[in-house]
Amino acid sequence: NAVYKGEYTATHPTVRFFWEVFHEFPLEKKKQFLLFLTGSDRIPIHGMESLRIVIQSTTAEEHYLPVAHTCYNLLDMPRYQTKEILRRRLTQAVEQYEGFSLV
Repeated sequence: NAVYKGEYTATHPTVRFFWEVFHEFPLEKKKQFLLFLTGSDRIPIHGMESLRIVIQSTTAEEHYLPVAHTCYNLLDMPRYQTKEILRRRLTQAVEQYEGFSLV
């Protein structure tokens, strides 16, 4: 249920690295990613089929973290040259996410 924008396609190396890393995540890390991307760690009531995510390329260099726009289930992801760099950056982004806060 993913849509790709910019230069990304389902076969782009960065996208392939992303899905490999995601599928290697343990369940808790996958839930953290879902929270990071959508604002909720719960699967929608109608299942994952009802959740559409968008992964788009950015011009940011690979030392930048991916950025999630939770209102749109949109992930801005730099072009990472290796799977390990993507794993480190995505893990760092997901683990440092603090959720919504009201002041």
